Amino acid sequence: MVNRWQRRWFVLYDDGELTYSVDEHPETIPQAIIDMTKVLEVTTADSITSHPHSIAVTAPDRVTFVKGTCPEESKWWFNVLVAFPKSKATTILQAQSK
Repeated sequence: MVNRWQRRWFVLYDDGELTYSVDEHPETIPQAIIDMTKVLEVTTADSITSHPHSIAVTAPDRVTFVKGTCPEESKWWFNVLVAFPKSKATTILQAQSK
């Protein structure tokens, strides 16, 4: 159960690094980094969080719950995050193996 929500600013980099911090300033040190190339799944989480348009990002070591400030923002982030492991991870792994 998710007890409380806190506003965070997310940035997804081309290499698969998803960071979040307390404000939108680039110089702010991220509170956490999620390696999207290792994420197991990205799913809707409404039934778990009881918040509409929430998203669960499941990594090997933890699950991070996120939601947008409006339904459209949540949908945009969901579409980007769910597609990332499929579209980018293979390219990144191929580049690293060369």
